Amino acid sequence: MIESTLDAGIKSQHNETNPMRIGIFTQWYDPEPGPAALMGVLARELVARGHDVYVLTGFPNYPSGRIAPGYRQRIVHRELKDGVRVTRVPIYPSHNGSAFKRLINYVSFGVSATLLGVPRLPKLDAVWVNFSPITLSMPLRWQQLRSSTPTVCEVADLWPDTLLVAGLNGSKLLARASRFLKRWCFSVYRAADAVVYISPGVGNVLESRGVNPARLHYIPKPANEQRSSDTDGGDLRASLGLPKNRIVLLYAGALGEAQGLDTLIDACALRPDLPLEVLIAGSGVDEESLRRKAVELGRSNITFLGRIDETKMRSLYEAADACYLSLSAHVLSKITMPSKTQAILYSGKPVLCAAEGDVAELIEGQGVGLTADPGDVMSIAAALDELCGLGRTALAAMGERAAALYEEEFSARRLGDRAEGLLREVTGAHRPLWHRRTPALSRFSVNEIAPNEVSRVVALHRQAFPDFFLSRLGAPFLAEFYRGFIGDPTAIVAVERDAAGAAIGIAVGTIQPDSFFRRLLKKRLLGFLLASARAAIRDPRTIPRLLGAVRYRGDVPDALSGALLSSINVDPVVQGTGVGRRLLQSWIERAREMGVQRAFLTTDAVDNQRTNDFYATSGWVLHDVFTNRNGRKMNRYVREFAPNESWNEEVSEDAR
Repeated sequence: MIESTLDAGIKSQHNETNPMRIGIFTQWYDPEPGPAALMGVLARELVARGHDVYVLTGFPNYPSGRIAPGYRQRIVHRELKDGVRVTRVPIYPSHNGSAFKRLINYVSFGVSATLLGVPRLPKLDAVWVNFSPITLSMPLRWQQLRSSTPTVCEVADLWPDTLLVAGLNGSKLLARASRFLKRWCFSVYRAADAVVYISPGVGNVLESRGVNPARLHYIPKPANEQRSSDTDGGDLRASLGLPKNRIVLLYAGALGEAQGLDTLIDACALRPDLPLEVLIAGSGVDEESLRRKAVELGRSNITFLGRIDETKMRSLYEAADACYLSLSAHVLSKITMPSKTQAILYSGKPVLCAAEGDVAELIEGQGVGLTADPGDVMSIAAALDELCGLGRTALAAMGERAAALYEEEFSARRLGDRAEGLLREVTGAHRPLWHRRTPALSRFSVNEIAPNEVSRVVALHRQAFPDFFLSRLGAPFLAEFYRGFIGDPTAIVAVERDAAGAAIGIAVGTIQPDSFFRRLLKKRLLGFLLASARAAIRDPRTIPRLLGAVRYRGDVPDALSGALLSSINVDPVVQGTGVGRRLLQSWIERAREMGVQRAFLTTDAVDNQRTNDFYATSGWVLHDVFTNRNGRKMNRYVREFAPNESWNEEVSEDAR
């Protein structure tokens, strides 16, 4: 295996101890429940790490559309909540189905935050913007204009797609404005120093719509871990009259058209003899029709609990054996990752998932639940058969895997690691607003290694990996390796150079790993023999490893094809400036230009968490874990490439 570095920025950032002054712009915040509470998770995690956090938000009014008890609207309201400094500005409270009122709600917060909130904030090192709704761009751009503050734009929802899917498409004016709104969004993404996406599919869409891949970062949402620790699930089962020998399936969330819960009721009607009890907690526009449907079908094993207080949710999850998650099929369903996914995993329960796309692939791929086709009553009924057939003991074991997955991939701790690292990375940006139309990549190039800079590239490798095996073989061996990429038609090379033209970072690989390394050995045989001889004379213990290096073919699994990223390394002098991420993304772009739709890489699985975090937050997905011929446990990552699409012709021209 050829060593591959992590982005130096990630490594140095996590070692950084200087506190930052961070702003968070979000229309929804504590004490608003559900997804609205998740920005509070980020804020508290950053405070716990010693940072000063300033939240700019509205007065709490979700989901009722009325100002929450204990609050009264005023010009500006400030409070200290869980160590977070919160500034609230006026808002028009509305959360009904009226497109006009919903837009007024969005616009009122954007205007208030811009005129009343931003001027009252202190000087900030960076701002994290929860970019939903679209009017958050108003305070974002005003903050950039006033202070040129580095910004991270978190794409929680795709706009204007979300408006049209959410049932607000009755507005002809909105439909006509769709083109303008897309251009508006693109201008915001272009102005941000980093764009965060919360599900793999959203990242692919953003990339296909022209967002610079070097600015895209995958940071999924956590669950609200601040919920009550009361776990009296046994008493709740008893109070609801639920026998211990029956499987309890819980749905907790909104009851609307997007959830498609009518198919669950129909599926239960097809399986009247299953030892199954279904609990439905929540409210929404479809609640009454769902209740009537359950009565009409005689489903006495379906219990509607209404809206449950957030502090009681832990007990409710504990009473369940599994949880139901569903999405009606629509244009965004395949790339949607509902926040209840993380809530279920956090609660340690398996998932019965009637959805497609990202969320189904996660549940099925990680073995933490069952899947069914959305809207297909027979498929859901078959999944209910399988669920009850597993029994409570097997479901509990599956739930333990769910909890472990949450802790490893979605926990507030993992969110804090990723978000803190990214915020430290962008704090060095400070690009004036008029410089934000194009990425700061003027020194970047995707081309071959010049013959006269091989020694410089070798030096970079040895600086990045001073203790790795190939570095210990000496400069001559490494020089032969890197010369193999010069002039090879299958080689993929990305180089970043400083103002003087010297290489400061390089990524190399090939679209044909097996044939490339055979050809490399054949072309550079004499050089490799001489370099190997020198290394063997210096240290005879290297001979078995040398023989293994000669036989190396890229660790290509039989069932996996695509380009191989062999090595990526960055000059330590520029570590922490994002060079590694830019190298990685431009290497991917070059591979895609060469007709490849997939790439893979391998890196150490043990004592290498920062590197693994770097690849995971850059859109690479863990494919498998294996042990190489030297006994090292390795992670193999895969990156599928998004098709080259564009928003529309005009936006594509802007992107170019």
